[in-house]
Amino acid sequence: MRKRDILYIVLAALALAALVSGIRSSLPDTVSEAVMSALTATATPAPTAAPSPTPEPTPAPVPLRLADQSGHPALMHLAGEGLFRPDDVLTWQELAVSLEALLEDLPAGDTPLERAAAAHITDPGAAADEAVTRMALADVLDRLSLSLHGRDGDRAEELAQAVEERRLLSAGEEALTRREAAVALVKLSGRTPDEGRLILGEGLPQDVDGEDEAWAFMADAATEGEIPRREEGVYRLRGWLYAADENGDLIRSGTYGVWSFDADGRYTTGSAALDEKLREALAASGADELEGVEALQAVYLYVKNNFEYLVTPRDQTPEEEGSTGWEFKRATRFFRYGGGTCYGYAATFGLLARCLGEEAHIVAATVNQFHGPHSFVVIPDEEGTDWLYDVELEDTRPERHGDLDLFHIQNYTVYNYWYTPDW
Repeated sequence: MRKRDILYIVLAALALAALVSGIRSSLPDTVSEAVMSALTATATPAPTAAPSPTPEPTPAPVPLRLADQSGHPALMHLAGEGLFRPDDVLTWQELAVSLEALLEDLPAGDTPLERAAAAHITDPGAAADEAVTRMALADVLDRLSLSLHGRDGDRAEELAQAVEERRLLSAGEEALTRREAAVALVKLSGRTPDEGRLILGEGLPQDVDGEDEAWAFMADAATEGEIPRREEGVYRLRGWLYAADENGDLIRSGTYGVWSFDADGRYTTGSAALDEKLREALAASGADELEGVEALQAVYLYVKNNFEYLVTPRDQTPEEEGSTGWEFKRATRFFRYGGGTCYGYAATFGLLARCLGEEAHIVAATVNQFHGPHSFVVIPDEEGTDWLYDVELEDTRPERHGDLDLFHIQNYTVYNYWYTPDW
C-alpha cells in the first residue's frame, strides 16, 4: 500500500473519532452509551449447530412362524383354584408366556420375556410385572406382522388388519385386561372357540360368567389340549342342564328326550319366567348343591313342605288321560298361587326333576279301583324299571292313611296307578 493511501486511512479514522466524540458530548449519557455500543460493537458470529445424533438403527425383525395349534396349547394360564381373573391387568411376563405358545423360532433367552425381546417383538426394558397397555399390544402386533411376513403371509395380512381394528377400537394407555388379552390372543392364533365342546368339556374357569360376551375366548385361551367329546346324554354343569347328541355335540334349539334346549344349549320350559322360578326353587331347596337321589329328594320335600292343596277355578277340570304339554301352565299357576291340585304338584316336582337331569315323565292318569283322575311323576331307571313319585298324595292324605312315603315307589305297593307308558 502506498504512503498516500495510508495517510488517507489515518485521516478518515481521526475524522470518525471526532464525529463520535461530538455526538457523545451532545446526547444524554444513557443514549450516548447506547450509540457508542452500537457503533463499536463487533459482530458476534452465529452459533454453530451441534451435529444431529445418528439415530439408532431399527432392529430387523426376526423371522418367526405361528405355531401349530392342532394340539390346542393353552395361551393363558389360570391362577390358583382354577381362576382366570378376567379383570386383572395383563403383565409383560404373562404376554411373553402367551407369545411362546403362539410362535415358533423364538431366539434363545433365559426367560420368555428375554426371548420375546430378542425377537424384537417386545421392548428390552419392559418389566416382567408391569402392565401391558392397549397401545403396547398394538405395537407388539405391528412388530409381529413384520416378523411373520413372507412365512405366514395370509396370517400376516389378517394380523395387520387386526392391528388397525384394535387401534381404532381400544388404542390408548389404559392397561389391558386379561379378558381383552384372551380375545386378541385367540384371534391371533387362528383358533375359533368351540363353545359347545367348551361347555360340555367343563372348560369354563370358575370365575368366568357364562353370560360374559368373551367367555368362550377366555375358556379357549385357558384350555390345555384337545377338548374331549362327551358321550350322548344330559349333563348338569355349573347349575345348568345341557345335552350332547350322538356325535358329542351340544344340542341347541332342539329337544332330547323329555327336555328342550334353548339357543345357548340350556334346558328350558319355553318360558323365561317359569325357568327363573324353577332355578329359585332349586336354590331354595338346596338341590343345586346336591347330586343324584339326594338332590331329587330335596326338591320333592321342597314341593311337599312349601305348597298346599288348593283348587282355583282353572284347576277344577282334570287333564285328559295320557295327555302332555299341560305341565307348564300348571306349574306356572302352582308357583303363582302357592299351591294347586295333583296336576300342579306333579308338574312342579317333575320339572324340577328334569332340571336335575332326571327323565321325569309327568303323567295324567287315574288311581285306585275307582280310577279317579290323578297326576304323578314316573322316572324310569337305567334298566327300564318305572319308579313313581306322588308328592301330592303324600302331602294331603296322612289324616286318612297315616304318614306315607310315596317317594321312589313301585306301582301297587301303596296305590294302584293306572297309566300306559309311552316312553
